[in-house]
Amino acid sequence: MPELRIFGRLSNGEKEIMDQLNQHVELSVKAAEQLGTFVDEVLSEDWDGAREIYKKIDELESSADAVHKRVVEKLSSGVFFAGIGVDLINLAENIDGIADSAKDAARVLIYRKPEISMLASIRKLLQDYLVVCIKSAHDIQRAVKAIGESREDVLSNTRETEQYEEAADELKDELIERIYGLNLNVLSTLQLKDFVLLADDIGDYSEDAGDIMYILMSKGYA
Repeated sequence: MPELRIFGRLSNGEKEIMDQLNQHVELSVKAAEQLGTFVDEVLSEDWDGAREIYKKIDELESSADAVHKRVVEKLSSGVFFAGIGVDLINLAENIDGIADSAKDAARVLIYRKPEISMLASIRKLLQDYLVVCIKSAHDIQRAVKAIGESREDVLSNTRETEQYEEAADELKDELIERIYGLNLNVLSTLQLKDFVLLADDIGDYSEDAGDIMYILMSKGYA
């Protein structure tokens, strides 16, 4: 196995990239967190509040995208040797997907008001589902932060990401089944289904980022 590299042994360019990756995942996770708050506003039918939260998600996604571009440009310059550089680019792509998914999910609800009065029976399930999706993102954030500091922390948080993603999948299936059982009009049914599937992407991108973390660990970069 390659020698474990810690931050103290990284070049200035490598350290800069790892700092930017941590900034990137922090912004992306904040966007996911705001999605939970956004849905609370929607369920309370506070549309002014929901629009304000959507703006925050949009701003966080834009900031994350800007950091993502800087990371990819820096990695493309060959700061890390080729194998690691490609892995880190893929990691950044999946981290960016977390923020994109939060924005896309919120956008589904912000442009058309669903039949909120009909959602009382699934309110808690929907909120629980979002909590689990967001927790998967929290764990991948902790895994990224632990790169170069604690291999065990990288591994444990990556495993927890997988567990939360699997739990989210189970809740997703139940939630979609429950949505189809509600007496909603067709547009509201499809709208809520699309929202659930886009929110699920938060967990999927987090799990995919976790897969790359395993690759990095196998190469001694965790």
